[in-house]
Amino acid sequence: MSYTLLVVAKKVSVTGQWLRKIKSDVDAPKFSEWEKALKALRHASEVYKAKHDKPMVIVYDNVSHLVHENQKILDILQDDAKHSADDRKYIAVFVCSEGSVPRRMESRSAWSRAKTPVMEIGDLSKEESMKYLIKKRDIKEVDANKLFDLVGGRIIELKTVADDFLAGIEFEIIKQQVLNKVEKKFNTAQLLRKQLYHEVGKKVIKDLLDSKELGFTTFMEFFDNYEEASKVLETNVFSYHPEKNTVSFQSQSIEFYIRENAKIFNIFPSCFKIIEVD
Repeated sequence: MSYTLLVVAKKVSVTGQWLRKIKSDVDAPKFSEWEKALKALRHASEVYKAKHDKPMVIVYDNVSHLVHENQKILDILQDDAKHSADDRKYIAVFVCSEGSVPRRMESRSAWSRAKTPVMEIGDLSKEESMKYLIKKRDIKEVDANKLFDLVGGRIIELKTVADDFLAGIEFEIIKQQVLNKVEKKFNTAQLLRKQLYHEVGKKVIKDLLDSKELGFTTFMEFFDNYEEASKVLETNVFSYHPEKNTVSFQSQSIEFYIRENAKIFNIFPSCFKIIEVD
């Protein structure tokens, strides 16, 4: 028996709600309450298995929230999942939307009981996205194309821009809102002019525009050390794909920002490619 890690291009909230419920006024998780919760889950899994003669499946969603707020809690859940897999008590599924989660989980000994490879659920294709915008949201094709070009097939982002557009917000305003949000990511990653990783960032961006994806080791070699590369990777400008062990742009809105601000990164029009993904 094993546990599984899913990487998805969306955000869900149950784990986040659970975390908020058991946090004190000083924002420190109460581990005793986590222990009580895990004890209750173990008991429920024993009852379920006795009744149905098969292990219960527990889904931990939005664990990306945990890796930023308190990695220790994620470690506790992973360790318990390993022990439960060893004892055949329950199957645990971890759902996340960031590559920082599988990287951390892979680095720990408890990963030995994980089902590999990691299952990654990507964005909607252009065809699926256009069908959603035109058929489901009743948006004209010309406008749907603009929205897709802006955010791609990330369903949460696609829904957000569609909601704004249907609420009467002009496309140029929607575009600027998206670009402002992306620019904050670049600022956090220190990839803008006169920032720490601007020069190395230009090289990474150019190579990604040329090849769409880079091997994880290749990406790491752009930086002076592993810690610097990991720090940039965690800002969600770039995305790690554990199944293929590669790195790409985190979303189409990232690439859209680069096109709009090509001079910042010394990018020329010939560097941009349109790559259809099935």
